[in-house]
Amino acid sequence: MLAGSGCTPRTVRFYEREGLLRATRTRGGHRAFSPEELDRLNFIVALREAGWSLEEIAELLAVRGAAASDRDACRQLDHALRTRLGELERKLDVLTRLRSDLEGTREALAVCSECTQASPDRTCCRDCKRLPEPGELPRGFRLIWRGDG
Repeated sequence: MLAGSGCTPRTVRFYEREGLLRATRTRGGHRAFSPEELDRLNFIVALREAGWSLEEIAELLAVRGAAASDRDACRQLDHALRTRLGELERKLDVLTRLRSDLEGTREALAVCSECTQASPDRTCCRDCKRLPEPGELPRGFRLIWRGDG
């Protein structure tokens, strides 16, 4: 792993081949990255974790160099970032709802865990009075544990 990036050397070599990173070589032939390139790598990693494709990242990083002027580059970047921020907001909303559902599922499973230790009989789950009504349970719990989604 390249220190602090979470990337394997293979991934770093791939990013370099794709033109996303630039490395110099030491006397021993090893890759050496400037602090700016390491910062760029961490930015690329963050964008990848957010769901960006390598093509989208490459396009973003190349806008200024490919634009006819800095003014055009500013407009293009503003448009691209506005679009991506909207997508990111939608993903955050989904992830927030999913986190809440999964946390609720874990809470319900904690109740079930006590029952399953006392009785391995699955039929008691249908008649459980310790949990809310099925419609009030998190969707994840209903679909994963109860199977009565």
